[in-house]
Amino acid sequence: MKTYSFDHYYVYDELTEVLHQLQEDYPHLIKVSSICTTEENRQVWACEITNSATGDVLSKPAYYVDGNHHAGEVTGSMAALHLVVTLVQGYGKDDKITKLLDEKAVYVIPRISPDGAEIYLTTSEKLRSVNRPYPFDKPAPGLHPKDMDGDGVIRLMRIESPNGVWKESPRDKRIMTKRAPSDFGGTYYNVYPEGYIVDFDGVNIQPAEGKWNLDFNRNYPLGWFPEVRQPGAGKYPLSNPENKAVADFVLSHPNICCGVTYHTSGGCYIYPPGTKHEKDADARDMRMFREIGAMATEETGYGCFNIFDAFLTDTVNYSSGAFDDWMYQAQGIPTYTAELWDLAIRAGVPDVYPRTTPKTPAQQEEQMHICYRWIDKNVPEVKSGKPIKEWEAFDHPQLGKVEIGSLDFKYTWQNCPPGYLEQEVEKNTNFCLRMAATLPQLNIDSFVSEKVGEDVYKITAQVSNIGYLPTFVCNEAKALKVDQPLKVSLDLEGEMVMGAKESSLGHIEGFSGVNSSYSYDNINTYAHDPFTKKVSWIVKAKAGENVTVKVSGAKAGTACATLTL
Repeated sequence: MKTYSFDHYYVYDELTEVLHQLQEDYPHLIKVSSICTTEENRQVWACEITNSATGDVLSKPAYYVDGNHHAGEVTGSMAALHLVVTLVQGYGKDDKITKLLDEKAVYVIPRISPDGAEIYLTTSEKLRSVNRPYPFDKPAPGLHPKDMDGDGVIRLMRIESPNGVWKESPRDKRIMTKRAPSDFGGTYYNVYPEGYIVDFDGVNIQPAEGKWNLDFNRNYPLGWFPEVRQPGAGKYPLSNPENKAVADFVLSHPNICCGVTYHTSGGCYIYPPGTKHEKDADARDMRMFREIGAMATEETGYGCFNIFDAFLTDTVNYSSGAFDDWMYQAQGIPTYTAELWDLAIRAGVPDVYPRTTPKTPAQQEEQMHICYRWIDKNVPEVKSGKPIKEWEAFDHPQLGKVEIGSLDFKYTWQNCPPGYLEQEVEKNTNFCLRMAATLPQLNIDSFVSEKVGEDVYKITAQVSNIGYLPTFVCNEAKALKVDQPLKVSLDLEGEMVMGAKESSLGHIEGFSGVNSSYSYDNINTYAHDPFTKKVSWIVKAKAGENVTVKVSGAKAGTACATLTL
């Protein structure tokens, strides 16, 4: 069995090679196809993973994962790829994975923005989603980040000034801390991203609007706002071909029950709605998010929060058009955003959350000291070779004498250092395997016949859902009227006396529907069994005839049983 290393970040060709090698080695388990050809002629690959011998992917409940809505968040694409490798190579060796792929399907889109990620991985550039000019055709006036000193990293640039806002930390000269209101008589600096200035007037240094400002996670139809309200939103919802391809994929796979979209950083799982307070959302759905999220915390150590309550400081002009909101609030598909890796949390910074409370300058300085000490001790090198660069003099072609230094932001802060990549993606795969196991699962508990007359039989089937999620998945799906009821059908050669050969069975609850509390002297739960339904028919048929019952649902899969009269 070929082994795949997760000690570095894969460029497009390596990612493509791994996916197609897996398909060649395990054709009965994985199908890889392109859902979009990008402007630079790369493919957005989608993986359909299941044991094809036990049914087509669309005939089973499905779990969804993606990575790289944001080009620079490459830890996410590696986590998605790690899940693919773990599933395919674990089948037949790991009982839980084998059961999962026998009964369910998993869809993975590892890299939604291959063009943007390639720029990020192969140059010093940073970008949000894709290297396409937006909102301007040419660079806007102002400071644009660029690797000026040629060390392969865009760091920070400081310029000494009596009006400077920043000073060196007395505990570590590499760290800049904010100047106190009473600070005078020292050495002060203004600090900027390392870069060059378009239309420089010789005095003013202001950040320019980015040359590649498109944000794929602001281009979905739910809560979309134009550029004036929502930077990066694009010209209209799904105007980016990559976004439209992802939406089309979801819509063409109606068996998707729930999923995760991978981002960085923050070290947390966050869940919708991102457009209103959790208290204003459906209580049962929110409890479901918290219960599944507790498993994420167990496996990863990440906290789990509602995004609107835990992250938004402006609850009026909030960010929107996000994928997780579109999935949950438009399609009825519960979806977490996983913010992988967090340097501050890993380094041991206390009280990282809640992030709605701004940190004081002293707290920010202390945080940077903790992070720098952790890097010094644990990260000998990153892709650039130097995780932290001492301030070094540089003769800037526009600004004259400056100093350049600070972190390699891309592989310490935004993404984990390569030496920590495998453990970061592995623990998130462990959670995904547990979350995928929560999907609805139909089971025919009994299928019996009783002779009630000459060539007349009463046939009864008892059907249950042994999964955590109900067959309608969540209440939001019901509210949106996108829940598709179960269908039950009877296949026989005789004639129906009572009942129809095909009819609706409605929905069957999952054990997530039991809102129970436990204590030593009290257990509150439902007094009845909500997980089972019984359906009966009366048929006229000959003894010895075979009768088959089939129960199926878009998100619940199919269960069948046969009896002989």
